[in-house]
Amino acid sequence: MPFSPSLLQRFFQRVETLLLCHGTEPKTIFWLAVFSVMDGFLPMLPAEMFVLALCVLQPQKGKVIVLAFAVASAWSAFLLALGMGTLTASAESLSQKLMGSQGPQVLAMLRDSGPVSMVFFSIFPDSPRSAIALFALSGVSPESIGAMVLIGKLMLYTVLLWLIHHLPSRVGRWRGAGPFWVRWLQRRASRFVAYCRRIRWRAKCLNPGA
Repeated sequence: MPFSPSLLQRFFQRVETLLLCHGTEPKTIFWLAVFSVMDGFLPMLPAEMFVLALCVLQPQKGKVIVLAFAVASAWSAFLLALGMGTLTASAESLSQKLMGSQGPQVLAMLRDSGPVSMVFFSIFPDSPRSAIALFALSGVSPESIGAMVLIGKLMLYTVLLWLIHHLPSRVGRWRGAGPFWVRWLQRRASRFVAYCRRIRWRAKCLNPGA
């Protein structure tokens, strides 16, 4: 039986509803962080969406949420890299077939630049699965990959937390005339603030007695 888009959509809607219903409970932080460890292996709701919703619904625990999900992302990367590391010998052979004599040089370059590059890839939303697999196959240690993903996700989630706390009070002041790129940023900032308000409103509708 094929996995229909409608079934996937219903699954995501169910997860979103559960998140909004229980997002104000402290234990939800732990369970969703544990769930996010699987993000490196199975495509699912990005951990960034969990962080955003939880930071909106539990603003007093923002630092705990940032740390918990950054650690979860690091564990996810470490486990994926650990599994891919067993294929290192195959990677050497495959690179030799695909790139000829340049194969070892390419893998060596990845080993040298791997840790720094992983920080860059980890700053973007979603799990950098392809980059993790590539660097693991090139011989970068799982510990280094996990540490760099931790740093990158800490940076990303900290910026997200800062936007949630400080952007609403600044959006009103930014409205008005200005260069095109300023107006473009204003519109994105306004949409972000509106989305955060929508999360609070939907959570309140689903938990009228909370």
